[in-house]
Amino acid sequence: MVDVNKTIFFLNREQEEQHAQDKAKKLNLPYIDLLGYPLVKEILDLIPEEKVRQLEILPYLKIGNNVKVGVVDPSSPDVASFLKSLEATTKRKYIITLISHTSFLYGISFFAKFRKQKEALAAQGVSAEAEEKVDITDLKSAAEAAKKANTTRLLDILLFGAIKLNSSDVHFEPRETEFVTRYRVDGVLQDVVILPLPQYKSLLSRIKFMAKLRMDITDKPQDGSFSFLGPEGEKVDFRVSIMPSAYGESVVLRLLGQERSILKLEDLGFRRDAQVSIREAISKPHGMILTSGPTGSGKSSTLYAILLELKKPGVKIITLEDPVEFKIEGIEQSQVQPDKGYDFGEGLKASMRQDPDILMVGEIRDLETAETAVQAALTGHLLLSTIHANSAPAVYARLLEIGVRPFLLSGSINLIMAQRLVRKICPYCKEKYTPQPEIWKNVQAVMAPVKSRLNGQIAKILDDPSPELIHGVGCPRCNQTGYLGRQVVVEILIPNDIIENLIAKSATISEFEREAARMGMITMEQDGLSKALVGTTTVEEVWRVTRG
Repeated sequence: MVDVNKTIFFLNREQEEQHAQDKAKKLNLPYIDLLGYPLVKEILDLIPEEKVRQLEILPYLKIGNNVKVGVVDPSSPDVASFLKSLEATTKRKYIITLISHTSFLYGISFFAKFRKQKEALAAQGVSAEAEEKVDITDLKSAAEAAKKANTTRLLDILLFGAIKLNSSDVHFEPRETEFVTRYRVDGVLQDVVILPLPQYKSLLSRIKFMAKLRMDITDKPQDGSFSFLGPEGEKVDFRVSIMPSAYGESVVLRLLGQERSILKLEDLGFRRDAQVSIREAISKPHGMILTSGPTGSGKSSTLYAILLELKKPGVKIITLEDPVEFKIEGIEQSQVQPDKGYDFGEGLKASMRQDPDILMVGEIRDLETAETAVQAALTGHLLLSTIHANSAPAVYARLLEIGVRPFLLSGSINLIMAQRLVRKICPYCKEKYTPQPEIWKNVQAVMAPVKSRLNGQIAKILDDPSPELIHGVGCPRCNQTGYLGRQVVVEILIPNDIIENLIAKSATISEFEREAARMGMITMEQDGLSKALVGTTTVEEVWRVTRG
């Protein structure tokens, strides 16, 4: 590096950036390398292009009323004077960050890029404002919009489409020369669009930036979150999971609170006798209510629906969640942060010191959380939680496997649920059909043990040797799937003396399941088939979910 007429020349980029970092440290200023940074037009437009070029300054991030500005020469009086006058006229605060000259050149290249895009649209008779309006009604229109979008707008389009189509997740999966975007709609992954791999780098950088993740980490998993304004101006929260794969980093975005509001138990699809059992269990002043199922089986929605019924003046409710999916006024909700030592176990101990009447713990994962939860249920608290198990009877075996002592479980559990979500028949393309004889015989065999517990309408259908059922044939409104929306299928187990004896001897899953069947428990499969018989879902959908 030599100094010639006060101009500094660098042998390489690393040397230039190191010099910029040293200079920033000397001036007590933050530093950033903007090369590869996901710059967007809305931020660049905060300062006129001519001033950007003249003063070698570059706006790159806006947080509230604060705008971060990359500056090549922070000591310039012209820069200080301009930013001061800009603060007075715009009522924003401009925060200086030192950047290298290469970072600045990278930034101003975007001005030319955005200008060319605008000119190209004008030549086609399309205004820049028109480009912002995207009409997404199905997977096909989402794919078309994504193919037309420039790199900067691509992520916005795909997130916008996910919200419009009521997706629960967005998957970005890189391949050798391309990447595929898929939406999970009503529990089923559906391909949206396949795009060239080079576009993925910019999209990935922007996701990492929005989720406040490390740009330089590519070989380890990362988790984060961000918020995005939806089609109606509503804020939608996204949970981000990134992990390395064979062709780059794979990304899954989970949309939180997509239901927009908390539903009642009956709206979720719980049959009437199940609602009665749940309400009886939560009316008790203490004890545990547990629900089980895999990720995406609606457990959180069920617990929120219960909390809504329990919320009343004079009752203190505390929840521990990861993350907080719905915010409920009048309930103290705490988000655990395991990476900072604040996990469900620690949070539950702290919550007990707050003297709550009702506790909700997002998940029981380990012995510490399980035993603290049981102790809370035995000492006058009503506790709601979830646990991973394949069936309601298997929850007991799972708690024993975790290490909970049998004598603690005895008398501490009011009710156990296991649930899944099945797709509902699309109301716009439903039609009657007659199932194949072998399928119908299978349905009758499965339903025979609980036939006497079902209503007369269902029992009558089961007696018909060739009944008429309902399915969806596919239409644009359901993306040709025949399904639209989802509902819960559930099995409910209420402890009795025999269950308590099985707990005491640390029985196996099969022993708990045999006793549940003897008690006449309606399984998830049977609950689902009863819904298929009355025309809200299909036999095939129930078996897809419960037989897997």
